[in-house]
Amino acid sequence: MDRALAKRKFFEKVLSEDGVYTMYLRLLDVSPLFSQYAWLQLTAFDLAQLGMSLLHDILSIHFEPYRLDFRHRPPTAEEVLQGIWAVFEPVDWVKLHGWMKDFDSWIGANVREEHQEGVRRTRLRKCRYDESRFDESYYDPPVVRELLRAAFWKLRLIRAPDASWLKAMGQLAEEAEMAEAMVEHVYSRLTAIYSAQLNAFVLGLSVLGRSRLTEVEEGWGTAPFLTAGGEARTLRFTTLDQLQMGLILGLAPLGYGLLMPKESIYAQPEGKRNPPVVDVVVSKVKGIISRLPLTAWAYGNYSRPEEMLDYHRSERTAQHDFIQEQRRIVEGWVAGRVPPEEANPVRVRQYQNAALQALAWRAKRHRFGFDAYRAMTEAQFKSWWVRHWSEQGLSEGVLEALYEDMSTWLPRLRLEKEGLGERVRETRFRLARAA
Repeated sequence: MDRALAKRKFFEKVLSEDGVYTMYLRLLDVSPLFSQYAWLQLTAFDLAQLGMSLLHDILSIHFEPYRLDFRHRPPTAEEVLQGIWAVFEPVDWVKLHGWMKDFDSWIGANVREEHQEGVRRTRLRKCRYDESRFDESYYDPPVVRELLRAAFWKLRLIRAPDASWLKAMGQLAEEAEMAEAMVEHVYSRLTAIYSAQLNAFVLGLSVLGRSRLTEVEEGWGTAPFLTAGGEARTLRFTTLDQLQMGLILGLAPLGYGLLMPKESIYAQPEGKRNPPVVDVVVSKVKGIISRLPLTAWAYGNYSRPEEMLDYHRSERTAQHDFIQEQRRIVEGWVAGRVPPEEANPVRVRQYQNAALQALAWRAKRHRFGFDAYRAMTEAQFKSWWVRHWSEQGLSEGVLEALYEDMSTWLPRLRLEKEGLGERVRETRFRLARAA
């Protein structure tokens, strides 16, 4: 596509007055579908991560996407003049809910008093030098922590909850020298929660109109379940917390779950039907759904009124064009280095995608799920990258040669990509404050 035409197309769709208004109308149209998606996906994600929090000694407010939430405020007059149409500020979870600051407070607020000591005593803890016993804790290097905290969950959004997600997690885990059982546990825990959400009715998890009434066998709720090994089983449970962190045979390997009573260990404050952790999830999902129409202004942000009339004057359009030009340069560079025996259009496109991934995944401006790749050494990232693409049919030798040649300019382009993303935003807020 002609470069000027591509710039105008982006401007008309995203940054012009008509583009913002049209996007707002489309968001209203899809809001019922988005609402259903949010209740099904976000609830399952958040509740799975809340269980992982206790099992892996990572505070829930460090998990992503669990901790990703924002509050909106209208802009000031000075901000509007700088093209700031909506201000989104990240939620301070500890300020909002003091019990999120540490595990003792979390357990004290959400677990029944008679079960608190048992949970504190039996939950797995991260090994800390000169504090922990070797046989009562686990080793947690930075890459492993990032995989558990965010990267595995991002991969789930990129891929379906099936063998492709499991394989992608396994590739990363192998580079990080991570226990295979941990990968299988993450997979099994989330897919079990998905199954229970649709095939049973669990308070705090299930969705009216989508979830079935629970089938009961001998006092246990049941749901079909496919293990990480591909074995069909019947999941048996009575409470939400069992799904989140219970030691369920076939779901959690030994050491990756807590022995749970048949009744819920969650505390229910007087007059409340849910424990505080579930109320937080429900409140968060409601807030995200209510803010959906604001997405139009989020995309159109940092465009001054006069810039919204002409794409030639739009700094955001120029920013987007720079990123696209960077992409075109990389694609052209790769196309000229694919050997003749590999140079059919499909293969060339695959090599181009591989190079763009090598550039982008360690330089994402929106970092959810990508900090694990930053935490890797360059050698680890290269090893994972070559394996990832060679298993999709590309030549390992060609990939090695491409990465070797790219290494001369990759660091510079990554820095440019990161800096460009924040430049317009920071400039507009600085000018608004100075006005």
